[in-house]
Parts: sequence; C-alpha cells; structure tokens
Amino acid sequence: MKTQAIPYPKLGDVGKVYERTKEGLMLDVSISKSNAIILLISFMLGRISLFQGFMPFGIAFFIAASSTRISRILMGLAVSIGMITGGGFEQVYITVTSIVIFSALEMLFANTKSKNNGLKIPIIAFVSVSIPQMVMVFFQGFLLYDTLKSICYSGLVFALVFIFKNSISIIEGTKKRNVFSNEEMISIAMLMTLTLAGIGNVQLAGMNLINVMGILAILLFSMSAGPGVGAAVGVIVGLVVNMTNPGVPMVIASYAFCGLLCGVFKSLGKVGACLGFIAANALLTLYLNGSTEILIYIKDILAAVLIVLFIPKKIMTNTLEYFTASTVGTRDKQGYSTRIKELTIDRLNKFSKAFGELSKTFSEISQTSTATSKQDITSLFDRVADKVCKDCSLCMHCWDRNFYNTYQVMFKIVEKLDDKGYINEEDIPDYFMDRCERISDFVRQVNNVYELFKVNLVWKNRVGESRGLMSQQLDGLSRVIANLANEIDYDVKFKGDLEDRLLVELDKAGIKANDAVIFQNKWGKNEVTIFHKGCGGIRNCINNIEKVATGVIGRKMIKESNECVQNHKTGICTLKLVEEETFRVTTGVARLGKYESSVSGDNYTFMNTGDGKYIVALSDGMGSGQKADCQSRAAISLLEQFMETGFDKDTAIKLINSILVLKSDDDSFATIDLSAIDLYDGKVEFVKIGAVSTYIKRPDRVETVKTVSLPAGILSDIETEMICKNVSNGDFIIMVSDGIIDSFKSEEGGEKSLVNYIEEIENVNPQGIADIILNKAYSNSGNKAIDDMTVLVAKVWKKVG
Repeated sequence: MKTQAIPYPKLGDVGKVYERTKEGLMLDVSISKSNAIILLISFMLGRISLFQGFMPFGIAFFIAASSTRISRILMGLAVSIGMITGGGFEQVYITVTSIVIFSALEMLFANTKSKNNGLKIPIIAFVSVSIPQMVMVFFQGFLLYDTLKSICYSGLVFALVFIFKNSISIIEGTKKRNVFSNEEMISIAMLMTLTLAGIGNVQLAGMNLINVMGILAILLFSMSAGPGVGAAVGVIVGLVVNMTNPGVPMVIASYAFCGLLCGVFKSLGKVGACLGFIAANALLTLYLNGSTEILIYIKDILAAVLIVLFIPKKIMTNTLEYFTASTVGTRDKQGYSTRIKELTIDRLNKFSKAFGELSKTFSEISQTSTATSKQDITSLFDRVADKVCKDCSLCMHCWDRNFYNTYQVMFKIVEKLDDKGYINEEDIPDYFMDRCERISDFVRQVNNVYELFKVNLVWKNRVGESRGLMSQQLDGLSRVIANLANEIDYDVKFKGDLEDRLLVELDKAGIKANDAVIFQNKWGKNEVTIFHKGCGGIRNCINNIEKVATGVIGRKMIKESNECVQNHKTGICTLKLVEEETFRVTTGVARLGKYESSVSGDNYTFMNTGDGKYIVALSDGMGSGQKADCQSRAAISLLEQFMETGFDKDTAIKLINSILVLKSDDDSFATIDLSAIDLYDGKVEFVKIGAVSTYIKRPDRVETVKTVSLPAGILSDIETEMICKNVSNGDFIIMVSDGIIDSFKSEEGGEKSLVNYIEEIENVNPQGIADIILNKAYSNSGNKAIDDMTVLVAKVWKKVG
C-alpha cells in the first residue's frame, strides 16, 4: 500500500515568511522621514472614534501599511497609543488581537495566488477583525444587535483598507510622483482629512491647531482657485471641525462664507484675501449672535494669516500645482457622478436656505426709529427726576400731589427740545419756575439727558441700518448659492453622433484629430472642443476646423479665443469653438480729469461675461480727485468681481450699494451706469443708479435713456429700475459722465443740444465718436474741464459672411 502525500503549505515556505515577518516585527531604531509620517498618521487615525465607540481607522491603516518596511511593532504601538489618548481603552483589545491574527493569517496565505490578488489583504483584514469582535459578542450573550454591529465594523475596515492602500505608495515616496490617479487622489484627500480630525481639540498657545490648519487650507485654495473652490474647501473644513466639536453646525456655513469672500478678494493678493476672511468672520459673528459666541476665533485666524504671509509665492504655487497634477490630461465627459452631484446640490440648497433665513431675521430686526416714542419720553423724565428731584424737599409735592401738572410741563419741555435741540430757563412755564428750588440744575440735566438720548438714538439707528444692509448681503449670497446649485443640477447634453461625424469630416479634410467633444450649454448653444495634432504655428488648421465644424453642426462656429493651447510634450493642440454670436461690439473711450486734478474720479469697464452678454459700465465718484477715484474704482471693481462670480445685475448693484454705505463714516457714494448687451438677439438692459442719460445713436435718430435715482452709497435700500431697448446693426450706445452733460447745459437748449450734436456726427468709428464728443465738451467749458469728463462708445455690428 502506497502512502500518498496530501498537498499542504511547505514548512520551509512558512519558515521563510516567518523570518520576513519576524524581521518586520523587529524594532528598527533608524526611522526614515516617510516612516515617521506613517507612524504619525497611525497615531492620529487611532484617536478617531465614530458612533457607538467605533475606532476602525487605526487598524485599517495598519493593515494597509503592512507592506511597507516600517516595524509593525512601532505601528501597532502608535495605533494603540492613539486609541488610549482618544479614550478607546476597550478598542485596544480588538486592535492588538486583530494585529496578531492578521500577521498569522498573512504568513499562512503568503504564497496563495488568486485571480483578484488585490482582495486578499482586505479579506484577511475582515477576518482578523471579525474574530475578536465575535468573541466579545459571544461573551455578551450573542445578541443580534451586537452581531450586526460587529459585521458593520469589519466591513468598514475592509473598505478602509482598500482606500488607504492607494495612498501608501505616495507616502513612502520611493519614486518621485507627478501625476496621480483619481483613486490615489481620493485616498490621499480622505487620509489628510481624517488625520486632521485626529488632532482633536489640541490647544497651542491658546489656539486650536485643527482650526489653524483648516483656515490655512481655505486661504491657500481660495487665493489659488477663487471663491467657488474657497467655499467648497470651507465646507470640508467645517465638517471636520464639526466632527471634532459636535453640536455646532453653523460653523460649516461660517467657514463656507469666509472661503467665498476670501476668494472674491483674491485679486488683491495675500493681504486682500486674508482681510476678506477676517471681515467675513467678523460680519457673520457680529450679526448672527451679537458677538456673544465667536464661531471662528481671531487667534486661529491670525495664526493662519501669518503663515500665509510668510510663505514664499513660489513654494505656494508649486505646492498647489503638485496636489492638482492628477487633473492633467483627464476629461470626464459626464462631469460629476450623479451621487456626488445630488449631495452637492442638496448641501448648496441647504446653505441657500440658511442664508435666506438669516437675511429674513436681520430684515425683521433692522427697523430703525427716528422719532421719540412715549417710552423714550418716560425714560427721559425718570432720569431727570432721579438726578435732580430725588432728594428735593418738594419732590412729593411735584411728583405726587401735582403729578399731572408736572407731566404737562415735561411734555412742553420735550416740544421745545424737538424744536430747538435744547432748553433754557425762559422755556420753563412761570408757575413751575416759581415753585422749583433747583431750576438751574433742572435745565442743565434736561439738556444733558437729551443730548445723551440723541446720541443713543443715532447709534441705535446705525445698528438697525447695518443689520438691514447685512440682510441684503445675505439675501444676495443666498441667491448666488441657489443659482450655483441650479447650474450644477444642469445636465450637460453631449452629442455623440455629431462627435463621430466631426471626426470623420476632419479626417476627410486631412486634419488628424485625436478626439472631439460636442455639447449644448445651459443657454442652448453648442460648444466644441477638438484635440488635434499641432500645425507648428501656421494656424491654417483653425480656419479649416471652423469650416468643418460649421458644416457638421449647422451653425457658424468660431474659436473662443485668439490663443492656441498646445501641449509641447505631446504636440497636441486643444481648440475650443463656440457658436458665433449674432452681434459683435467694438468700443472706444475718451476721458479727461478735472482741471488741476492729477486723477479722474470716473472709472469704467468693458467685459464679456462669457454667456452671450457684453457689459459696458461707467461709475462717477462723488466730487473729483483721489477720493472720487477711490469710490468709483471700488464700485467698478466690485461689479466686475460679482458679475464674474455669478451674481445677477440687481443683486450685484444692491451689494455694491451696501458696501459703499458701510465703507466710511463720511459721505461715500458713486453713480453706476450699466448697459448689458445680448450679443445673440440685440436686446440691451440699462440699469442706472444716479447716472445721467445714455444715448442710442441710430442711423435716423438719437434715443435718450434716463431714469431718476440716487447714487449708490446714500440710502441703505435702493430699488433698481431696468430699461430694455433693442439695437440693430450699426447702432451706437453712448454713455457719458455728468461732466459732459454739464458742459452742454451752458448752451442754448441744454441737454437737447448734446442730443443734436450726437445726431450730426458722421464718424462711424466708436473711438472717433468718443474723441469728438469729449473735444466738444472741453471746448464748451472754455478749454478748462470744470469736472471729470468721460465718454464710452460701444458700436454694435453684425459680421458679414
């Protein structure tokens, strides 16, 4: 009888694995930089606990990092110490036992091969964690709830091992990496966030370390990518902070608002962005809870600001580029996944609703009082009586037996105070003066108390006005966030059939295209992006591609910008085409500062918003010179920022008005004259805040567009009136400042003479028209500009062919 050997793992193989495991378990006194980072992360993740006392992050990271050369004893100690410092004494038993079981099972199945080898370690992790969990369940009575909880815990570890393994190679840094996969980026981002959460409420010189690091991240990303990304990073940081300090959900909105405003002011550099963050936190804290509870402490903000200010620009730029390198060369045609999009939309809608409720609250409590109420009068009487009459021998006579007569005297005194602002002894009735022993003290105290009352009333009204302005700003922010949610909810319609046809037609035309993307944007217009082999700077390919794309799509397609984007390493050019707009705009500007003034108080802008609208705006600051320039420049700069960020015209102007009102104790106002030209249908929307007339020069007549309103910065609440007109090919839109109007008023006919003069101009060049009008105005003023003069001319025309 022959003895047959049953296949079983060779003891020699197990011995070799044991030697390697033993070597890995040995304490290595030499720790590299990457190993130190792994140990630090192990400690931090060990500290994090979830609901029901779950602490799965430490053991999951230990198993994911088990393939590294770092000592497992050190990692196990780091995780265990983290759990102990995090208050998870009971979890240490599960973790230590799981580490021992995992090491044993890994040795046993070291040489086992499977089709999906990536599942081996997560499965071993699941089993290793399940065994000690089920032992505890057994001794606790084997309840169904405890069993399900243990399975949930093990499943979470299984998933976390998958996620963490993608970031281990990056942390080790054995090879220099420049481009990361999406899985690696998600893994490293999640790992960084959880590590940040592991810090907990660590205080350093009175500052919360997690808050400082979170604020630093918001500042960096806001300055790099603008308000949208700044707000998004603010949400993430707010969630992490809320994880470490449960029960303060408003802090999420606070960080988001600070990130948004920080991004709005990124054009002002580091200092401007930092001040934007500080201002946002101060405004929201002050008007949210009256500064009784600070959402983001100023110490934490100042610490992060100092770090940002001392980071060299080159280092900051390189760091951000390193973490965004994974996006190079990737193009996801379907955009965000449905689940991420729905989550983002839901969050944004909640934020929009929250800011809307805040706006409503501030609006309700912002009512100002400019008149003296009965309660105020009673309080005034009581103060005077307390200071003068309290210890007088005739107090009972005046305020008890003759109470009615005394009150009648006091009301007459109030009437005098309202008329004159003060009283003297002549204003007191004779019968009261005859019996009052302290008439001089009485008059003096009445005047003192009334002065104090007026000061309090002024500040009370200022607080109410500020709350009203804050209500407007929060309402504007609420609408912008809601619009952003609607934009994200928009489903991009890709046209795969046209993409295939376009590639075929390009190939027929001898153009080697690697790929093409055609979709319809939210305005219903087609956009085309083509990736093709470069032509070496000849640029003939652009005209050829435009013709082919126009034939395939059936609409006139033109390049979006004059620049050609080429990857010099691959030689691939990226060309973006958009539907040609029906109209185009050519502009001209002529301006002249006031006599003996070094700067003009007028500022203007021309901007294409990218959604088929062309904006022409002019602002005239109060007076002239440096102060007027500062006011109008602020209005134009804010208008540009708000329009680029996605604010509608009405909201943008109201926000600019509220900012100008709050900007200074002195009079600070500026006119806003805005014309928004729709380049597809020729419709023009005119918005005027304190601005003079605008003129539309047509071939046969000149139309005047005017409204009556005060400049921005005077009243806390303004109503914008919009006037709509249609323009045709060859029409001119002429906008002027009041200096031009005033120069023509000296002529017979006043402003009508300017209209007649514009009608007589035969020049068809917008710059020529601007120069002609300015020269005439200068001549009317006796060759001495009595005010700042500015002329903006926009010619609307159709391209032939």
